[in-house]
Amino acid sequence: MPSSALSKFENSMLDDVDRIIESHNALNHDGLGRRGLGHITRSGVVMLCAAWELYVEELLVETARVLCTRATSPDQLPEHVQREISKVVRESKHELKPLELAGDGWKMVYENHCIQTTQSINTPKSTILVPLFKRLSGVEDISESWTLGATALNEFVTVRGDIAHRGRDAGYIQINTLTTYRDQILRFVIDTDNGMADFIQGNSTGNSPWRRRTI
Repeated sequence: MPSSALSKFENSMLDDVDRIIESHNALNHDGLGRRGLGHITRSGVVMLCAAWELYVEELLVETARVLCTRATSPDQLPEHVQREISKVVRESKHELKPLELAGDGWKMVYENHCIQTTQSINTPKSTILVPLFKRLSGVEDISESWTLGATALNEFVTVRGDIAHRGRDAGYIQINTLTTYRDQILRFVIDTDNGMADFIQGNSTGNSPWRRRTI
């Protein structure tokens, strides 16, 4: 089985995008010219980017939980994660915050911090995700796992941003373009899932936390 985040992405979020594509094809069955269906393809781009963003959020939290399960003390976590937890406690305005680290309290501090931090993702480009993965999971550069490279992801997220801010003025999205984006984001998700599986296995006790996937 892949990560729970990937399973949810494919079985729920990606399925919604596929239904949008199917709806477009049904309404434009003869394929001749435009039929004012730009709102459908634009919606598909927005939905696809939201699916990618949610996948990332859930994968980071899932990773934190796996690392917590495999570590008996915080010094067994990846170094970047140790620094992040220390920073959270050090910069907390609550004078009793250090007490939360007692026993296994560090696990709750780590997991809660991941949940709160990932909820603030709204532009899931490489410039945001690479340092975020480093801080919250310890992986040095998650983009090294992306076979398509960071540029393709960043261009897609930019298109989503244009649609969100300009609507119809952002331009017409052809159905073939949406389909290409769909395949690319699935590739990014699988690459990220595989990259994190390898990282966790190499930086904790036990086997791979989930099975690597191919398209």
